[in-house]
Amino acid sequence: MPEILILGAGRSASYLIDYLLDWSKNHSYTIRIADQSVTHLANQKDQNDHLEIQAANIGDADQRLELIKGAFMVVSMLPAFMHPLVAKDCLTLGIHLATASYESKELQSMSDEIASKGLIFLNECGLDPGIDHMSAMKIFENLKNQGYKVTEFHSYCGGLVAPSSIGENPWGYKFSWNPRNVILAGQGTARFLEQGKLRFMPYNRLFANCTQFYINGLHYDGYPNRDSIGYREVYGLHDLHTMIRGTLRFAGFAKAWDILVQLGLTDDSYNFPISRGMTYRDFTTAFFCADNRSIEQQLLELTKGDQAAVDRFVWTGLLGEDTITIQEGSPAMIVQELLEKKWKLMPTDRDMIVMQHIVKGEKEGEQIEVKSSLYLEGDNSHQTAMAKTVGLPLAIAVKLICSGQFNQPGLFTPVVPELFNPILQELEEEFGIVFNETEERIRTGIPV
Repeated sequence: MPEILILGAGRSASYLIDYLLDWSKNHSYTIRIADQSVTHLANQKDQNDHLEIQAANIGDADQRLELIKGAFMVVSMLPAFMHPLVAKDCLTLGIHLATASYESKELQSMSDEIASKGLIFLNECGLDPGIDHMSAMKIFENLKNQGYKVTEFHSYCGGLVAPSSIGENPWGYKFSWNPRNVILAGQGTARFLEQGKLRFMPYNRLFANCTQFYINGLHYDGYPNRDSIGYREVYGLHDLHTMIRGTLRFAGFAKAWDILVQLGLTDDSYNFPISRGMTYRDFTTAFFCADNRSIEQQLLELTKGDQAAVDRFVWTGLLGEDTITIQEGSPAMIVQELLEKKWKLMPTDRDMIVMQHIVKGEKEGEQIEVKSSLYLEGDNSHQTAMAKTVGLPLAIAVKLICSGQFNQPGLFTPVVPELFNPILQELEEEFGIVFNETEERIRTGIPV
């Protein structure tokens, strides 16, 4: 019986696992799941003859190779830095691969060999990246079929906490995915295209230069994410003069987070000297000027008098007297250790996903603007909107490959119609993951 091997069984993998287990009941596939800890899957093992679980150190090269050997397809839900290692093993053994993570340069360097061996390696098939690509491609395809030339593309996405679960948290944020990625978000310089001009937004300016959005009656900060420009080629949009892909947070988040950035509290490049009994206030004080001004006064000066931003910073506990519990780590790791307590999803909390595309196009005598928005809330802290939107697109893609419905060899992201059309259709019809679109047309009377 052919096997689908899932590497990684963390919080984002739950819907993917459930989907593939349900699909495997009526198909000749075994689902094997390997991770450092798989005890939480014991109940599912008892209920499904198609499931095998295995505790393993996937970082060990020999163990990993032995795990992968014999699989028809590997689905990697591991941290992104491990994907190239898994990809090399799959390439060596002649096994298909799918991930939800960004397509790395290491994977791109394997492209010719992947195709020559008749393999399918699919990346960026989660939420962002993933659903964002697929929903955008559907808009582009529709506009092109109507004769429009796409000129602008703005796309923003956020994994947030639902308004009903914010409580007294002034940040309006709780962790629904990898906390480390949240702490380090935005590091490196963002690149995007604006009105035909190449723009760069370095990390030290990123959170102080946000765009404001109102989506479904809620107010958000949006900041550019990574390298937007490379997706011009991926999307086949060579006439674009504006292209920005970004991240959403509730309004007010960015100015408060900018305090941590400016102080250096998100630096992950060195270990901070944590002494026995050191408090968070001791740690944070080390990043302020040693003069007659109080920390609170310096914070107001740093934020140009933004008391709300200062209040959010103080709420984290970074000026509190609790003792740091880790013995070694970078400033970013110390902040993460604290915020994992403060930003924890409680059992009944609901997260939410919000995404919006703004696409502009033009043809002779007419301009069009399409707004396409997704809003989805999770059920609780386990059945999250994040896990649903990351796991389900990947699971559907794996089904398409394993059932032979998609069999074109090569290195892919889900921007081809043979992938994005059936995935989006199933997400909408079976799982209620729906984009609401509005269009506005302007007759210019002038050929454009």
